[in-house]
Amino acid sequence: MKKLIVSILTFFVVLSASAHAVFIETALKGVKGQSHTVKVVYGEPDEHEDISKWWWYKDGMQVDLTLIKPDGSTTALTTTAQGNHLLATFVPDQEGVYHVSLARDTERREGAKTQYQINALASIQVGRSTVGNVATHIVNDLFVYADQGAYKNKKEVSLALYEKGKPAAHAFFQVIAPSGWIRWVETDDKGVARFTPEWTGKYFVEVSKKEKVEGEAFEEYSRATSMSFEVK
Repeated sequence: MKKLIVSILTFFVVLSASAHAVFIETALKGVKGQSHTVKVVYGEPDEHEDISKWWWYKDGMQVDLTLIKPDGSTTALTTTAQGNHLLATFVPDQEGVYHVSLARDTERREGAKTQYQINALASIQVGRSTVGNVATHIVNDLFVYADQGAYKNKKEVSLALYEKGKPAAHAFFQVIAPSGWIRWVETDDKGVARFTPEWTGKYFVEVSKKEKVEGEAFEEYSRATSMSFEVK
């Protein structure tokens, strides 16, 4: 019984225990030829901090996002400040899977031993085509990839974690359910984590990993990444 209780406490915690993160919020389905809105937010899902409080961004209220089209071509999306989020839009000109990514080293204080890096990813299905639904189009140092546009409730979900272009084996990340609970999942030898969702709606994922470095003005990289996926 004691082991069971420990397991429950390990795998399920309330959302308030989650650290703040940078998320890309957007509709996970788009329409060719129609403007699509993308938001960059900081905080917790549905609980966003004002831009003025964002610790990770100090060079002005603008962040460049990378839009990766289904054919693999890329373009920059410029954001504008909107109170508690940054806003960008684009018009899909082809059907398939688009990816919007953010990758940024935060401002590091002189003498600090850790360099923090923010990564975020959103994948958007336009039409029924699956062209572009490949992790190789994404170049972030750390990201979680969902190989389906949407998953079914009560059916197993597979998510792959990549670090510097390679599957990250035996790493933990948080899956935040629409109910407000978090489940910790671990990747296997191939960098894939599996779990069975209990609710429908939009799920968020957060991951953080550290890497020792040499030859730099700091001793380690601390990377964080986030993404979302849908369960129907």
